[in-house]
Amino acid sequence: MKNFFELFALKPNFEIDQIELEKKYLDFQKQFHPDISSSADIEKSIAINEAYKTLSDDFLRACYLLSLKNIDIRHDEKAIKPSTETLIEILELQEKIAEISDKNEIENLRKEINQEFKSLILNSMNQLEANEINLSAQLLVKAKYLKKSIEDLKIRKNKLN
Repeated sequence: MKNFFELFALKPNFEIDQIELEKKYLDFQKQFHPDISSSADIEKSIAINEAYKTLSDDFLRACYLLSLKNIDIRHDEKAIKPSTETLIEILELQEKIAEISDKNEIENLRKEINQEFKSLILNSMNQLEANEINLSAQLLVKAKYLKKSIEDLKIRKNKLN
């Protein structure tokens, strides 16, 4: 299978036209969806779905761009190791999440972390463009941990309901 950007005839950049991506995805679905095509096209449909899911999500797209440079962020067993500073920050954040008991505090912390998460992704892609691959990877590793913290906050908030 082609790489995801080639599949959708897009340049391998972080900034992509999401409307164009969706249009091409819908065109592919009309052509390869299992309900309307042969069973041989099922694998192609699965690959198209995976490519679309990856390219339509900022974090997944950033990780994918690094994977094109043979750097794995998403799979813990293969991923680069986070810095000690990042590990300490995340541990402290997890402790804070475990202790928080007010829904407003949870929501405020979620917004704060989400803003930092988005900033890390953009900064990582700027570093990648500057060919600072290791720094780009470290920033995305931290973003991965923040993404998990956002999910933990959602769970924490639901438990308080």
